[in-house]
Amino acid sequence: MRKQFHVLILLLMCGLPVLAQVAPAAQAVKGKVICGYQAWFNCYGDGSPVARWRHWSAGQYNSNNGSPAPGAISFEAYPDVKEYPSAVMFQTNLGNTNLGDPAKLFTSWQPQTINLHCQWMQQNGIDGVALQRFLGETRDGVFKRNRDSVAVRLRRAAEQYQRIFYIMYDMSADDTTYFKNDWLHIENNLGVVNSPYYAHQDGKPVICLWGFGFTGRANVPAHSIAIINWLKAKGYYVIGGVPTNWRTSSGDSHPGYSAVYDSFDMLSPWSVGRFNSIAGADNFKNNHVTPDLAYCNANGIDYQPVIFPGFAWSNWNGGPVNEIPRAKGEFFWRQVYNLKNLGFNTAYIAMFDEYDEATNIMKMADSYFDVPHNQYFLTASADGTYIGPDFYLRLAGQATKVFKGTAPLTTNVSIPFSVAPLWFRTSVQAGYDAMPSWTDSPDPSSVPKNVLSPICGVVTGETSFTGNASIRAGGTDNASSGGSYHYFRVFDVNIPVNADTRLTWMAFPTNNLSRYVSVDLVMTDGSNLRDAGATDINGVSMHPGAGRGTVNAWQKQTCYIGNWLNGKTIDRIMIAYDHGADVGAFKTYIDDIVIKDTAEVFAPAAFKMAAEEESIVQVFPQPANKTATVSISGWTGAEKMELLNAEGKSLLRLQATGSRTELPVQQYPAGIYYLRVERNGKFIVKKILITR
Repeated sequence: MRKQFHVLILLLMCGLPVLAQVAPAAQAVKGKVICGYQAWFNCYGDGSPVARWRHWSAGQYNSNNGSPAPGAISFEAYPDVKEYPSAVMFQTNLGNTNLGDPAKLFTSWQPQTINLHCQWMQQNGIDGVALQRFLGETRDGVFKRNRDSVAVRLRRAAEQYQRIFYIMYDMSADDTTYFKNDWLHIENNLGVVNSPYYAHQDGKPVICLWGFGFTGRANVPAHSIAIINWLKAKGYYVIGGVPTNWRTSSGDSHPGYSAVYDSFDMLSPWSVGRFNSIAGADNFKNNHVTPDLAYCNANGIDYQPVIFPGFAWSNWNGGPVNEIPRAKGEFFWRQVYNLKNLGFNTAYIAMFDEYDEATNIMKMADSYFDVPHNQYFLTASADGTYIGPDFYLRLAGQATKVFKGTAPLTTNVSIPFSVAPLWFRTSVQAGYDAMPSWTDSPDPSSVPKNVLSPICGVVTGETSFTGNASIRAGGTDNASSGGSYHYFRVFDVNIPVNADTRLTWMAFPTNNLSRYVSVDLVMTDGSNLRDAGATDINGVSMHPGAGRGTVNAWQKQTCYIGNWLNGKTIDRIMIAYDHGADVGAFKTYIDDIVIKDTAEVFAPAAFKMAAEEESIVQVFPQPANKTATVSISGWTGAEKMELLNAEGKSLLRLQATGSRTELPVQQYPAGIYYLRVERNGKFIVKKILITR
């Protein structure tokens, strides 16, 4: 033991990877959630033997011809690519995203990509993957070398992030000899089966054969049985990826394959596309999974059911967009719910990374902001509710806990749709974005007063900041005295606020009355943003009655709401008109509502002032250590002061107590800070240097 410890220390000192040894039970596929992993995306210039664009589009060998472009792509869901290193990203011929970023895509061939994917699996508690190997593809030496490299690189990543894996062949029964030679190559030359993280079941290494018995593939059951028996004789545990109707040898299954199916150690019947709704998932459970499970139990065969999150392939195969909707994760979760209620603790998720048919659980573009402006792609929020890029990874992780019994089974999705740092964003583009939960609906927290013909809903083709849609809020103020207001509830959300949370939106008021339309928030405790004393970054009150924006111009509105609402939870997003006595029509367009945690640098340039205003406030000594003295020329007694750090986070608010006020700074670390003094509706900003 002491010798092993010394070797471990030596490896760590040398910077070499240390492979944890796992017990056989930890390598098993029973009791695990496994994801299908394609790792088949290539880009021209990525250094792979494929040397072309592949699966993103149909590229030409040794050429950038065929680079993804509008109308020339073969994938449906757009990936979220923010975390990939630049070395694995390649420029396409798609237009920039709607945020203006270049449309680049990743290659699966580089080890950094596979490492990142395994890291995501580890972070979300997903047990491991079945690496796809396409037998027909490996007949071409270029593709064979590519798949070999991916297999070796997956082994390294799986060991680093302690994820199990096994090889899953997509094959037919028409070439027994070729398969045997390829598998011997994997055994003898690649050696991936020797990994401590290669899956074993009942002490046997695992292999999956997908495709035997499917109509459209070779109908040679004797060859199929010969391959299965050859593997079993070598000591393998063999999983069969089989047709949906394997048990009845009908529909998608050739007749006469019963003996083939019975010879597998485990069956994994294909379910992708076999139903398209929650009711369909229930019918599939009753008509297929339940009798299939009874048959397997009676015949000593293990069962690995397949779960998928949704499906579409309009860009590749011409089907309808969002063909099998994800229903905010409820479609996926209903399958989990049904299987767990049948007693399953094992499942296969199709797929981890297949953006081609939009069955991916891997990170995908959350909204219209992150897809190219000139080509349709499926986003995570396509069903009208904001869904974060990593939601389906987290949902798969929650499913894994449920199957293992470490989390309770719930009827519906129980995890949040989004997590920090990005809680919500929408440009209200239908089919891409979160859409209003209510239209023209007054919020129950406020009874409307003196507004005629109130409207609030999405419009297209009028004016917008991003895309061709925006929210239009309007009506007629009918109060020559006493004031008017109408608070519209728009989005139903559940967003926790912390100290760094920020709200932004774009506003386009069409006349002066329209400047009194603003975004407001209702919290779960009944409080709201407008009455919290909050101000925007220009010091203007967040109450809609304060007025904001420039007529007939799009302007960004920003409020660091965490300064006032930290620890609360946003229940609804409202758009409100609120104004004193006035008469006339108002109409304001709202776009690009975003709620996120921010570490963006505070920009004092937003508070530029005239030299005579700047001289009103002086701060000394500079640098300060324990206290700083704030001198205000012509002090009125109404001046308010706020200390902010360099990122714009509010640290301290206090009232100026005289022409000189002591500002305590001893509790803050050394660095640059800003003092913002409000006086007569204007702001004066002074830099403060604190030392220790």
